[in-house]
Formats: sequence, structure tokens, C-alpha cells
Amino acid sequence: MGAMKKNLLLALALFTFTCIQSNAAVTVEQMTEPDYIINNGYSEATAEEVMLIKNRVNGKPAETASLKHRNKFVRFCRNVYGYLDPAQDTDERIHHDIHQSPNYKDL
Repeated sequence: MGAMKKNLLLALALFTFTCIQSNAAVTVEQMTEPDYIINNGYSEATAEEVMLIKNRVNGKPAETASLKHRNKFVRFCRNVYGYLDPAQDTDERIHHDIHQSPNYKDL
């Protein structure tokens, strides 16, 4: 190989190494924290969904933050409204059965 090719390969290797990003080591546990998710540009709803899924996977109670601070009457009214309006988000908004064919339970 000529000196020109060696110099070109060396320059290409140095350019490649300088272009590679250096990322800090962040664990999965840290990446799924609500504060981390919100600080990286995602909405509070996304952070709540991640927390809800994470709690369900770990076997913890999957009660959303917005429902924790409500009294029993407000929860009852929300459940009745959720029963009457199928488009309303309920506590089971992630774990629900999706069927490809229509059924009377869809009403």
C-alpha cells in the first residue's frame, strides 16, 4: 500500500473516532423514571403510562397518580361515566382485550 492510502485510512479512522458520540451510562431503571422522561421532552401522560406499565410488570399496584388523590365518590362517578362512554380512559386502558370481529361487548 502506498503512503497516500495509509494516510487516507488513518485520516478516515481519526475522523470516525471523533464523530462517535460519547453517551453517559444510564440504567434502564433511571430511564423509566418519570422525571427523566419529562426532562427529555416527553409529556406527563407518557411518563404516567411508562410508570403504569412498569408497576404492572413488577406486580405493584397500578393506580395512576391522578386517581390516587380522589375520594371514593369521584372514583365512583368516573367509573360510571367510563362504563357509559367506552372511549373514556379507565384504569384498564392498557390491559384490555382487542378482538378483530365485532361483539355485543363492544357496545
